Amino acid sequence: MAIKTLMKSSAAIALSGIFLLLQPLNVAAQQPSVEQLHNELRAVKDRAVKAVNSRDEAALLKELLPDVLFTAMNNERVRGIDGIKAYYQKMMVGGARIIKEMSISAEADDLTTLYNGGNTGVVTGTSNADFKLMAGLDFSVPLRWTATLIRADNSWKIAGLHFSADIFDNPLMSASGRLSRWIAIVGIPLAFLLGFWLARRRFKAAAPQT
Repeated sequence: MAIKTLMKSSAAIALSGIFLLLQPLNVAAQQPSVEQLHNELRAVKDRAVKAVNSRDEAALLKELLPDVLFTAMNNERVRGIDGIKAYYQKMMVGGARIIKEMSISAEADDLTTLYNGGNTGVVTGTSNADFKLMAGLDFSVPLRWTATLIRADNSWKIAGLHFSADIFDNPLMSASGRLSRWIAIVGIPLAFLLGFWLARRRFKAAAPQT
């Protein structure tokens, strides 16, 4: 009896040991590889860009965390899904919208830097955005962006997105510079002629009548 009990105990211990040894293998099998994580992140970027270019608001919102933070190209700060919806409506929807048409590209500078055991990612990149405004202005502008993403329930979501443009070298500044040059080219001669004409009028008015 003692031998049988000992054998049962030994078998139970052996099975427990095998189970414990297999646990790390199961965890490793469940944890995605770094390559898989980066493929998932690329897919998020591609889906988000497609949603913006196709003006699919619902698809875009699916890629965002509920408390997402967004700094837009016009330097406006937007927080949360409701804020994103309101901003999208103001800029892209209805007769009072600001943007008539737009398209954007997005390319990452490098692979996303992963943190928190591969569940948080930060990435920077470049974009080129083409705009047609309701006011009639068309232009393209190069942009830089920084995105923070969080992985939960096997799915990446955008937690933060920040756009910026070079304030010293962009199409709007170039257009402003060209306008200033034309004002100088045309305005200075006109001002000179106007001054000359006014001076002649004063001279004639001041001259004694004969």
